[in-house]
Parts: sequence; C-alpha cells; structure tokens
Amino acid sequence: MDEVRRIFQTYEPRPLDVEKAYAVLIPLVKLEGEWHILYEHRAIGISQAGDAAFPGGRVEAGESFEQAAIRETTEELGISPDKIVVVGEMDYIVMGKRMIGCYVGELVIDSLTQLTLNKYEVDHIFTVPLRKLKAMEPDVHYVAHHQEVADDFPFDLIPGGKQYDFDRSERRGIHFYNIQGEHLWGMTAKLTARFVDILKGKHLAFNQDDREG
Repeated sequence: MDEVRRIFQTYEPRPLDVEKAYAVLIPLVKLEGEWHILYEHRAIGISQAGDAAFPGGRVEAGESFEQAAIRETTEELGISPDKIVVVGEMDYIVMGKRMIGCYVGELVIDSLTQLTLNKYEVDHIFTVPLRKLKAMEPDVHYVAHHQEVADDFPFDLIPGGKQYDFDRSERRGIHFYNIQGEHLWGMTAKLTARFVDILKGKHLAFNQDDREG
C-alpha cells in the first residue's frame, strides 16, 4: 500500500486509449469596443483544408496542453506569447483515439493588422461578435456510427455469448453555424456552442448534449 499511495498521490488521470493529443485556443479580441471570437480558415494543403477552426494543433513531447495551445496560436497568427492571456481551461473532447484540450484566452491587440498570418497554415481569419453568438442557436444534424464485432471475437468468454447486448450503434450530433456566409461545423462549432452555453450558465447541468439525443 505504501507504493500504491506514493504513485496515486501524484498520478494525473487521463482518458484511456488516447494516442494523439491536441490543444486549441478560443481567442477573444476586443475590436471597436466589442468582444469578438476569432476564427481562422485553414490553408489549402494541410489537414482539414478550408475549414473554419480555432488556432491549435498537436501537443508536442514535454509540453502541456496549455503550452501547446499558446505555441500554436503564436505560430499561426504571428503574435508573441506575451500578447496572449489565457483565462482558463474549457471542456475537452475525446473522440476515438484523439483528445482535444481547449483553452479560452484574450489576444491583447488593438487591431487585427497586428497579426501576421502563417500563410502555410492559415488562409484568412474572421471574427464574430460574441453578442451575435449568444443570440444564436446552432443547427444540429445527426450521424450514426455502427460498430462491427470481429469474427474471432471470443464470445465464449462473456455471459450470453453472441447474444450479448452490445451497444453497436452510436448517434452523434454534428453542430453547424452559418454566420454571414461563414460556416462553422464539427468540433469548432461544438466548442463554440459549449463556450456560449457556459456563458449563459447552462454548464450547471452535467450533460448539455441532451439536445443531441
């Protein structure tokens, strides 16, 4: 028990089976006296090209999720780390073998012209007033994922054998926003919706995805 205590007093829990870790930043910027969320369109030639997204990327060896979110933001937007003030950590996403940490931060700038975009990763940026997002509800469309059990699965080792009641179908809601011709969808839209829900106090319930079925 001494060894158990020693290990678990400092052990940091993490999701099982996660092999890849990513981190994003929800950047807030004050423009002409009004708070906006900043988004970027991913450049052609990289993964998820053309998608609207938050600054972010892979967590590298030896760095925390927060450090990764800051580093990726500096690299993509051309802003120095001292101009990024992290307010706090938001809910994270675990999808398959991937985990995406999410942070909320302020960009301490007076104008978007102070940003120097990395054109290899970012095609362009746009902002949406926080006031407008708080007045909107995303559209949610559903995708069903069906799981298959391999032929060599050892059914003889579990109660009920082949009649065991596996949950082989998962129904997942995909969020969408259409804002002045700009389309947000997927994880970016989901994190946006969650951020707005928290501002509205809807985080007080454990699961706010009830609207997704």
